[in-house]
Amino acid sequence: MISVLVSCLYSRLDNVDNVIKQRQSNVEYIVVVQGTTEDLLIEYKRAHTWTKRSDVQIVFDSNLGVSYSRNMAISYSNEGLILFTDDDVILSPDLFDLLENSFSKSPDCTFITFDVEDNEGKLLKPPLCKNYHNLRSILGVGTIQIAVSLNNDTKKYRFPCDLGAGAKYPNCDEPVYLAQFLNNGGKGKHIHNTICQHPRESSGNSLNSYVKIMSRFIAFRYIFGNTKGIIIFICFILKNIKKMY
Repeated sequence: MISVLVSCLYSRLDNVDNVIKQRQSNVEYIVVVQGTTEDLLIEYKRAHTWTKRSDVQIVFDSNLGVSYSRNMAISYSNEGLILFTDDDVILSPDLFDLLENSFSKSPDCTFITFDVEDNEGKLLKPPLCKNYHNLRSILGVGTIQIAVSLNNDTKKYRFPCDLGAGAKYPNCDEPVYLAQFLNNGGKGKHIHNTICQHPRESSGNSLNSYVKIMSRFIAFRYIFGNTKGIIIFICFILKNIKKMY
């Protein structure tokens, strides 16, 4: 089974109809909706035919923040392959074959990252690594690049709810999530194939605000531990000090 996990605000729920693809027997969509009430979501489902598809499950989440949304979607997923995505992507035509073939050829990997293009077909970022990921290469991963082989062990891993869009510290939830795989003996790699298109946005790599700097500080401590994380954070700031102005 392939589970496509969609994080969505209620105000953008109409967009999800454009994300889901033609029904396939081995694919399901789990759509986690925030920013509304459960009653409003029930009314929406009554009024929109696409929400009644047997392969689409729509879940209400009273929390706010993408990490809460991703974590709830994981808890609703079946074992198999999962792909994280958003309500403003266009999934590649060969997406599901690509996922199955990639994990079949890399049975040692519990996660794989892929390329994402903008709406003009240009890569949003260069390939993250030539082959296998390490704790450094995952620092540049975006959530919609990630596919995971979900089993009893990997289903326990969660996104940090103090990081990510909608949280006080809006960056770096992805590397913290992936670090759990690597720090527990798992492997991941990057495959230079495109899984979706996404509008090009302003970069989250800048360090021009307190919360962006603190996002890195918190993430490094999650990933590397307190002492090593603080040392790496200081080195990171010294190397990127120009991005702070």
